[in-house]
Amino acid sequence: MSSPQAPISLFRSLLREANKVDNYNFRHYAIRRTRAGFAANREMTGNEAVVALNEGQEQLAVLKRQVVLGKLYPSSRSVMEYNV
Repeated sequence: MSSPQAPISLFRSLLREANKVDNYNFRHYAIRRTRAGFAANREMTGNEAVVALNEGQEQLAVLKRQVVLGKLYPSSRSVMEYNV
Protein backbone atom coordinates (compact mmCIF):
# COMPACT_ATOMS: atom_id res chain seq x y z
CA MET A 1 0.00 0.00 0.00
CA SER A 2 2.46 2.62 -1.08
CA SER A 3 0.12 4.60 -3.29
CA PRO A 4 -1.03 8.05 -2.13
CA GLN A 5 -4.64 6.94 -2.64
CA ALA A 6 -4.28 3.97 -0.24
CA PRO A 7 -5.42 5.83 2.92
CA ILE A 8 -8.44 7.25 1.12
CA SER A 9 -9.34 3.85 -0.25
CA LEU A 10 -8.99 2.28 3.20
CA PHE A 11 -11.10 5.03 4.78
CA ARG A 12 -13.88 4.54 2.24
CA SER A 13 -13.75 0.76 2.60
CA LEU A 14 -14.00 1.00 6.38
CA LEU A 15 -16.98 3.37 6.17
CA ARG A 16 -18.65 1.19 3.54
CA GLU A 17 -18.29 -1.90 5.72
CA ALA A 18 -19.38 0.00 8.84
CA ASN A 19 -22.62 0.98 7.11
CA LYS A 20 -23.35 -2.71 6.47
CA VAL A 21 -23.38 -3.56 10.18
CA ASP A 22 -26.88 -4.55 11.25
CA ASN A 23 -26.84 -3.29 14.84
CA TYR A 24 -27.29 0.48 15.19
CA ASN A 25 -24.88 0.87 18.12
CA PHE A 26 -22.10 -1.20 16.54
CA ARG A 27 -22.57 0.55 13.20
CA HIS A 28 -22.21 4.03 14.65
CA TYR A 29 -19.33 2.96 16.88
CA ALA A 30 -17.44 1.67 13.83
CA ILE A 31 -18.09 4.90 11.93
CA ARG A 32 -16.96 7.06 14.88
CA ARG A 33 -13.86 4.94 15.44
CA THR A 34 -12.92 5.10 11.75
CA ARG A 35 -13.28 8.88 11.57
CA ALA A 36 -11.45 9.45 14.85
CA GLY A 37 -8.61 7.11 13.90
CA PHE A 38 -8.03 8.80 10.57
CA ALA A 39 -8.25 12.26 12.12
CA ALA A 40 -5.68 11.33 14.76
CA ASN A 41 -3.30 9.85 12.19
CA ARG A 42 -3.75 12.52 9.52
CA GLU A 43 -0.20 13.91 9.76
CA MET A 44 1.66 10.56 9.78
CA THR A 45 4.37 9.97 7.23
CA GLY A 46 6.98 7.36 6.46
CA ASN A 47 7.16 4.11 8.38
CA GLU A 48 4.50 5.19 10.90
CA ALA A 49 2.01 5.65 8.09
CA VAL A 50 2.76 2.19 6.68
CA VAL A 51 2.24 0.61 10.11
CA ALA A 52 -1.01 2.54 10.58
CA LEU A 53 -2.27 1.42 7.15
CA ASN A 54 -1.49 -2.20 7.99
CA GLU A 55 -3.41 -1.87 11.25
CA GLY A 56 -6.26 -0.32 9.29
CA GLN A 57 -6.31 -3.29 6.92
CA GLU A 58 -6.52 -5.61 9.93
CA GLN A 59 -9.42 -3.59 11.31
CA LEU A 60 -11.15 -3.80 7.94
CA ALA A 61 -10.86 -7.59 8.04
CA VAL A 62 -12.32 -7.61 11.57
CA LEU A 63 -15.19 -5.38 10.47
CA LYS A 64 -15.95 -7.64 7.51
CA ARG A 65 -16.16 -10.62 9.86
CA GLN A 66 -18.51 -8.65 12.12
CA VAL A 67 -20.77 -7.92 9.16
CA VAL A 68 -20.93 -11.62 8.29
CA LEU A 69 -21.73 -12.55 11.90
CA GLY A 70 -24.37 -9.84 12.06
CA LYS A 71 -26.07 -11.31 9.01
CA LEU A 72 -25.98 -14.80 10.50
CA TYR A 73 -27.59 -13.62 13.74
CA PRO A 74 -29.77 -10.61 12.93
CA SER A 75 -31.07 -8.42 15.73
CA SER A 76 -34.24 -6.38 15.95
CA ARG A 77 -34.16 -2.74 14.92
CA SER A 78 -33.25 -0.11 17.48
CA VAL A 79 -35.65 2.68 18.39
CA MET A 80 -33.16 5.08 16.81
CA GLU A 81 -33.65 3.44 13.40
CA TYR A 82 -37.41 4.01 13.10
CA ASN A 83 -38.54 6.94 10.97
CA VAL A 84 -41.11 9.01 12.76
